[in-house]
Amino acid sequence: LVDTPSDLGAMGEWPTHPELLDWLACEFAARGWSLKAMHRLMVCSSVYQTMGHPHPVGRIVNPSSAASDRSNGTDYQSVLQARWQKLIAEDPRNELLGRMRRQRLDGEAIRDGMLSAAGLLNREAGGPGVRPPLPQEVTSTLLKNQWPVTEDAGDWHRRSLYLFVRRNLPYPLLSVFDRPDTNQSCPARNETTIAPQALHLLNSGFALECAEALADRLEHAAPGDTPRQIELATLLTLGHPPDETERHAAEAFLAGGSREDLLDYCLALFNLNEFVYVD
Repeated sequence: LVDTPSDLGAMGEWPTHPELLDWLACEFAARGWSLKAMHRLMVCSSVYQTMGHPHPVGRIVNPSSAASDRSNGTDYQSVLQARWQKLIAEDPRNELLGRMRRQRLDGEAIRDGMLSAAGLLNREAGGPGVRPPLPQEVTSTLLKNQWPVTEDAGDWHRRSLYLFVRRNLPYPLLSVFDRPDTNQSCPARNETTIAPQALHLLNSGFALECAEALADRLEHAAPGDTPRQIELATLLTLGHPPDETERHAAEAFLAGGSREDLLDYCLALFNLNEFVYVD
């Protein structure tokens, strides 16, 4: 609603929807200053639930709309494409919020998503901050006891909310995905796209550990059943069954039936834009 969230005064940018901003402020007060209530209000809105791209062929969000279009002799995908082109032409910067603004997940959400898909996420709530092991190239530069690793290995996979934050020693995965500098205030996170992000998701010990665990999970759930493994892997990582194109590509990749191929497939899923971005 405003490009300068830390400056709503004369020096800041003018809101694109001042009336909506006023209404949200009134709702915030009326709901007892509850951030949780405001988050629920926003994510349940029709604006938040729009898509940030034309709907993929073969996946239908609103079956009733699709059925109505077919009954009128209209091609559903053509209607969607026409609506999308109209949105782009009339509001190229999306200031009217006619579609979802594509956004990358924060590093914390990426880490938690990988752990959840792999079946490793520890959902325990409360307690002190956790210090999981750091990569060797980082620990080799530290002084003794500068990062005492948490003794209980089961805590290493707790949600990122519980990772201990040391101002002069940022956690590598979170740092590469634009975690703010804790030495200064940050009204809004930056969002960059840089090579170390892809390299980290492909080569880091954490990414390989999650890929191993996901492969183990697939083999345990569907031993020797490649089509079922593909379906389950896509559901766990992307939240939907594979379409025909995705299924054929995965079956061709896993045709050899080796463990290494399955590991690479799991690692590739963690590196898809669809896993890292919300649109």
